[in-house]
Amino acid sequence: MKLLGIETSGEAVSIAVWRDGVVDLRRVGGGATPSETLIPDIMALLRAHALTLAGLDAIALGVGPGMFTGLRVGCSVAQGLALAAERPIIPLCSLAVIAAGQRAERVLVATDARMGEVYVAAYQRRGALPVAVVPPTCTPPDKVVIPPGEWFGAGNAFAADATRPVADAARLTGCDPDARAEAGALVALAAAQGLDAAIDPAQVAPLYVRDKVAQTVAERLAQGGKA
Repeated sequence: MKLLGIETSGEAVSIAVWRDGVVDLRRVGGGATPSETLIPDIMALLRAHALTLAGLDAIALGVGPGMFTGLRVGCSVAQGLALAAERPIIPLCSLAVIAAGQRAERVLVATDARMGEVYVAAYQRRGALPVAVVPPTCTPPDKVVIPPGEWFGAGNAFAADATRPVADAARLTGCDPDARAEAGALVALAAAQGLDAAIDPAQVAPLYVRDKVAQTVAERLAQGGKA
């Protein structure tokens, strides 16, 4: 199987190629990376592997939740490339991608959602696939509920310098605050799911989880921010 992976949900943007089990990961920029920069990086990666878009089986895309600008860029680039090459897209939750990169059987993923909230989901590994026990949601850190049993934390919401850390994190067996969604884990997860998970590019959309994407001036001032 030959896959291209695009992951733009976080501060770091990455792309990757999966070719029959071999992964080539490239970190290509930050969350505000524009499409005019991302597309040449993708084409250069494909050329390095003597691949064309039409020669791919599918494009794997991290659809979020995450940074809204990055998600929109990633989605539009993936759709444009997939439509041009008549290839399907395998959309994957970026929190599941983080969980897939961990060795633990049970992973609680929590990432900074800004606006005083975190994106959180809990995954139980079944074979190569992380299965959501708690689906992705957006909540204040002190409202995160850790499911019964032993869980390993992953994501920048567990960082020591997090503005509002997850209140119940002491219950975890350990954590990786540097864990983030990357295209290498994305294409590996897409390959494990197979082409049955692929959909028409026109049906792909970012996974925002919450409808409200920005604070009002009053809300930012109430949290000590700037107008």
